[in-house]
Amino acid sequence: MTRLVLHCGLQKTGTTSFHHFVQKNAGALPDGLRILTPEKGTVTRTVGRKSVLWTSAPEDKTRDEFIAAVIDLRQAVAAEAEAGAETVLVSHENLPGAMPGYWGETGLYPHLEEVIDLLDTHLAPFVPEYVFYVREMAGWKRSVHNQAVKSDGYTGDWDLFLTETAAYPDWASLRTRLERALGDRQRVFRLEDEADASRPGTQLLHHVGCPEDALGAMTFKPARLNQSLNAGALEFMRQINAQHLDRVARRKVAQLVRDNQALFKTVDP
Repeated sequence: MTRLVLHCGLQKTGTTSFHHFVQKNAGALPDGLRILTPEKGTVTRTVGRKSVLWTSAPEDKTRDEFIAAVIDLRQAVAAEAEAGAETVLVSHENLPGAMPGYWGETGLYPHLEEVIDLLDTHLAPFVPEYVFYVREMAGWKRSVHNQAVKSDGYTGDWDLFLTETAAYPDWASLRTRLERALGDRQRVFRLEDEADASRPGTQLLHHVGCPEDALGAMTFKPARLNQSLNAGALEFMRQINAQHLDRVARRKVAQLVRDNQALFKTVDP
């Protein structure tokens, strides 16, 4: 049976850099390894999006849409297996669901066990392994707050966000939940343990069997992807979020802010 590994982010732990890295170096990957990333039009992209939509608004319709996307993913994995893949790695930071701050969500992936159950059920007969990346919690929360204000409609300032997320001061509760749900089918890597910033995701690549000589042949010019807003632009977007614009209008404003941060005075958060 082909080995299936699900890289489930988390968000703001370098997942996008990992995607760019493996896309650029696809030719250096071993023949038996296939990596499915959320490029436009792919089932990987769809399943991540449907996970976020369902976990932020759990109802029969969104649940069914997520299940349908998982079934499509199973078919894609089966096609890779038939083509000779020994290991298939599926990577999407949104697989665990909505991150804190996403349109009002402040819990630490409260539907994660339900997501895992549906993935296990509808990816059968494949038996997925699950890989997560974490980083130092205070820095992660700061980055998540910035992202939530910038992209996900969060209206609270930093102090409120800290209050709303105080129930998880570290990763201990998440690690316990993963161990209970998955046993030895889960691994959690720390972003700080990555050996080389110019080769993002090396712990994950080692885990799926990518040999050292293949990693050594890969090249990547690190870039600042999905940068945080400066303090002035962040505060402006937070106030825009409080106006409750429709999502299309808000997205257009957010793009203008991201592209013109120099117009906003940088202030202390």
